[in-house]
Amino acid sequence: MNLFQKYGGPNFWSEFLNILYTRVSVSDKLSHFFNGVEIDSIKRMLIGLLEVTLISEGKYPRDVLKDIHKNMGIANSDFDEWMKICSTVIRDMGLANEDSIVLLTSIEGYRDCIVTKV
Repeated sequence: MNLFQKYGGPNFWSEFLNILYTRVSVSDKLSHFFNGVEIDSIKRMLIGLLEVTLISEGKYPRDVLKDIHKNMGIANSDFDEWMKICSTVIRDMGLANEDSIVLLTSIEGYRDCIVTKV
């Protein structure tokens, strides 16, 4: 069974994203990235990313992610903070350790598409 379905499909991952973005939006380091941003549209995009990645083990188009993030000025330290919050949510949601590694490794693989500030 794929990871997307293993944990309950869209309902589980929607809840995961709700918790993640609640925490990210109050992060001193990250909240400014989400001022005036429609977080629900981000969550819809990420559900698609999770489906593609976790069901078919495919890859979300890297050029699309680069284009979305190109003017955001996201630094490696910002991405690290996001990953830290994401790791905590993954743990809190009860994902198995091996599944957590798969998910975090997949997300890490997109770092170069998201980080635009050195």
